[in-house]
Amino acid sequence: MAEEPSLSNSNNIEMKLTAYGDSKGTQVGQINAAEVKIIVDRIEPVLERLQQISQPESPGVLKAGNPNKSLAYWQGRKTEIAQIQQWLTDKNTFLIGIEGIGGTGKSMLAAKIYNEIEGFPKRFWADVSYGAGFSDLARQVLSEFGFRVPEEEAQLMQALVKCLQSGQYLLIIDNLESLLQPDRQWGSQFYSDFFNAWVEYGGNSKVIVTTRERPELPKFTWLPLKGLQVPEGIALLTELGIRGDLEDFVELVDGHPLLLRLVADLLKEEYPQDPDLRQLADLGLRNLQQLLTDPKVIGQHRRPNVGMVLVLDASFERLSELQKALLLNISVYRGAVDSTAALAVLPGSSETEIEGELRNLIKRSLLLEKLNGKRRYEFQPVVLEYARYKAGNQTEAHQQAINYYLLNVKPAPWQTKEDIKEYLEIFYHKYQLENYDSAFDILNTCNDFLRLRGFYTEQVDLWGQLIAAWEKTGERENSKYWVALTSLGHAYDYLGQYQQAIEFQQQSLEIAREIGAHDRFEEAISLGNLGLIYNSVGQYQQAVEFHQKALEIARKTGTPDVEANSLGHLGLAYRSLGQYQQAIEFYQQQLKITKEIGDRNGEGRSLGDLGNAYQFIGQYQQAIEFYQQQLKITKEIGDRNDEGYSLGNLGNVYNSLGQYQRAIEF
Repeated sequence: MAEEPSLSNSNNIEMKLTAYGDSKGTQVGQINAAEVKIIVDRIEPVLERLQQISQPESPGVLKAGNPNKSLAYWQGRKTEIAQIQQWLTDKNTFLIGIEGIGGTGKSMLAAKIYNEIEGFPKRFWADVSYGAGFSDLARQVLSEFGFRVPEEEAQLMQALVKCLQSGQYLLIIDNLESLLQPDRQWGSQFYSDFFNAWVEYGGNSKVIVTTRERPELPKFTWLPLKGLQVPEGIALLTELGIRGDLEDFVELVDGHPLLLRLVADLLKEEYPQDPDLRQLADLGLRNLQQLLTDPKVIGQHRRPNVGMVLVLDASFERLSELQKALLLNISVYRGAVDSTAALAVLPGSSETEIEGELRNLIKRSLLLEKLNGKRRYEFQPVVLEYARYKAGNQTEAHQQAINYYLLNVKPAPWQTKEDIKEYLEIFYHKYQLENYDSAFDILNTCNDFLRLRGFYTEQVDLWGQLIAAWEKTGERENSKYWVALTSLGHAYDYLGQYQQAIEFQQQSLEIAREIGAHDRFEEAISLGNLGLIYNSVGQYQQAVEFHQKALEIARKTGTPDVEANSLGHLGLAYRSLGQYQQAIEFYQQQLKITKEIGDRNGEGRSLGDLGNAYQFIGQYQQAIEFYQQQLKITKEIGDRNDEGYSLGNLGNVYNSLGQYQRAIEF
């Protein structure tokens, strides 16, 4: 049994002047203004923490498929359910928001709708509480609803809107506040673009979101969710086995569901034979009634938030030292964890012991249990914020989490994003430690995979996060900062958002000129990148000018690989201008250099580019010869991506020659 709370404990709110009567929380004495101020000063920081929106986290794992929430103790909400049912049948309502403070039951109400509402043959639940990327959400929804997932990530938003327009589907996005900045602006523009498009065009499908804060977005239909009504709250406490003046207590806490559950579980754990509300006096909560009605305490905060902090404090103080350490240390993770992950941040205990204590924390509603193959544990969002506040500096726990993920990383080659999830978690923890250079190294490790698999929105979010951090620290003269700007520009280019791509490549050019005074390697690369974007938007003459500048620098500084790239880029620009002979000359120069320096990848691409140029001018036999040479190289070096291009190009040439069977084979 934990030691009885005492007045000397700064986390204890018990005052000696008050006691509960037999029926109501009557007070035989009042705590004075000085004592109230002590309590206000102590709980104010955590109250602020519970009310504010945290910075959006870097893209993490999307918890999707179904709510996986127990409705065993469900009570009431008939009015709210009826209102949502009405909106779901309204042809002019496309986007419904359930808004409320933490713990009011937003997710539970959404889960009730998801499980029991009729009229939607297909439905999908997406929990974005850990910064899930839009790309993951769109791909999974499209797959679940039986729609083709486009190869180009830039088409995902449009594909998702068309999917929702085509049928009568229900999409629920839980914990939307995790995607918002403190000013309620979007942390990721891709979600913003989707919601704006959906409310603009709409359809027979419905999208429901739950959130602690409303985003800056028009045409939402909002349901402000408050606590349970008094009869509903009484029914909940009764079903949980709690005795005492239930009506008075439900009124006192405004029927806040999570607060009622926390109090009930606290009483049942501490007084299993007599879980009566009068026992709260012995748990450091004698003055709960006065404190929840004192304007000095409540101030600008809603009453349930104040009660939540006071009850969480009381619950926390009754934990054993191991339980306290466990709760605080696992709060460093994002997402559900198993006992192995918990043990990694609490060395010295056994996994069996940790598993037992995790289950004890579930009994107090401080953790939730997920049974999906392997037993896993996660926080309610409001309890997670409380635990992270109580934990304070989590440097050591972050490092222990990094070590845990390092032991579990999957070696390349990777096939799915799931294969690199450990790297993304390491990036997150290093970012939290403000070790941005090291976070860069981790992201750079899997950047090519993200690019080749088309996860451009994740690249935008991840690189954008690092760039914003470096801008705050003023580390402009950092080659990694230059790479991040360049990579972000590439990601926007792949998404077809050319203006943003140009802006970031221009910034990378400025940084390159600051840090590359000697070899000017970075400057040539940035010039080439700008040339490629201008080529994409049809400004071919500007593209030629940028590539010529890059070529001049490469030749002056003796960097043949950059020279070869610049020649290839010039070939592309002249081909776009319709000047095929000049394009061929540049490709031939590029091919010569790649052979000299032994760049087999570059050699293969040069051959492919030559094949393209000859195909454009109708010299199909020469095009076939170049494509065949490229195909041979790609097979030798194992470049499956370019091997696919070679086969496709050969198919196109044979199609142009009217040899359709051969085209089909390629």
